[in-house]
Amino acid sequence: MTTNQPDTPSNFETTVLSELRQINQRLDHLENDAQDFKLKLEKFDLKLEKVDYKFDTYQSAADSLVRLATTIIVAAATVAVLPSALSAISPLINALVTSLGSSGT
Repeated sequence: MTTNQPDTPSNFETTVLSELRQINQRLDHLENDAQDFKLKLEKFDLKLEKVDYKFDTYQSAADSLVRLATTIIVAAATVAVLPSALSAISPLINALVTSLGSSGT
């Protein structure tokens, strides 16, 4: 051995190796934290997709409900107006049928 390289590591080398191990441990923790964050982000993305799907479903149901309500309102208005309209034009229809019946003979 030369005088520059002793058999036992110097205090400086021991300190440097110790610090490097600590840095390595910190990097391992950072990698684990990054993996955990990635998993949480993927779970969040899945939940967001589910919420988006539910929103689309609710929006579609709401649109269908509006169409149904409109149909019911139009049908109710027709039922309410039709008897009055028929009673108003009934004499006209009778007169038309009577005049057609007497012209045909």
